[in-house]
Amino acid sequence: MDQQTGSVRSRAPYGMEYARIVVPDMAATIEFLQYHVGLQLEQHTEDHAYLRADIEHHSIELIHDPTRSTAETVAVGFSVESDAILDDLSARVSAAGHEILPLDERMKGLCSRGFAVRDPNGLVVELFTEFLEYAEPPLLELRPRDLVHPFLATDRYDECLEFYTTVLGFQVSDHVGDVTVFLRSEDRYHHSLALQRNKEYYVAHLCFMMKNFDHVMRARARAQYRNVPIASDLVNHSASTSIAFYLFDQRHGPRFELCDGHRVLTPEEQENHRPRRMAVDPRNIDVWRPAADDWGRF
Repeated sequence: MDQQTGSVRSRAPYGMEYARIVVPDMAATIEFLQYHVGLQLEQHTEDHAYLRADIEHHSIELIHDPTRSTAETVAVGFSVESDAILDDLSARVSAAGHEILPLDERMKGLCSRGFAVRDPNGLVVELFTEFLEYAEPPLLELRPRDLVHPFLATDRYDECLEFYTTVLGFQVSDHVGDVTVFLRSEDRYHHSLALQRNKEYYVAHLCFMMKNFDHVMRARARAQYRNVPIASDLVNHSASTSIAFYLFDQRHGPRFELCDGHRVLTPEEQENHRPRRMAVDPRNIDVWRPAADDWGRF
């Protein structure tokens, strides 16, 4: 319920389930995601693969395109709590003048029902109910617990903010000036999506939450051992309270953030949290930064 007006607020999607990434060398990307992120390969052909983190059917879908030199994230998927909320989301999307698209053909067999829509930058957002699950999580000790969020850099920041909040119902958790906004969905993570004002559009990173900080550091050690670029080393996020580092190899996807301790709001905070407006200062991104001009590790 909207605490200011007393009206029942429109529900957002529940939470992020997967990203669909087109890659130039699928076998190499599978190996990268298994060793460095901890995902388990479940199904694959020569040109398609699913990898999962927990019981959800998949967290990453790969499509092989050997004509490319770099990877591209072409779609993200969010689960929805019920058919009623899905129908309401569809009505809001239509009323806002956005085209309702069918789910990807492969996704139609992995959920009960759903639809897709393109955001203002053309990223496909798939919304669906009853995503298929496995009976047990992967029998891997070093693996993520969950795929938490995408972080989108966009040259259409205000349009994207309007789309994700007014149309899809995400709530604002915090702002950093007028250049970054953190948006939460119904799973109550501090943010299930983030936007950054930029001169160009790209999916900046995908965030996986690991089981604990020890596992974050073990993944970091693996990256160092294999000489995989660490795009941004240990960061203590002020907004979400998570500690993370970022892997980046453009052949395999966007930056992969591996974190521990991402904040989950209480049910009361979910309805009543007042978004903070924080200064554009690196210490409002990483509390370990010593000074206002210390942007160097990003």
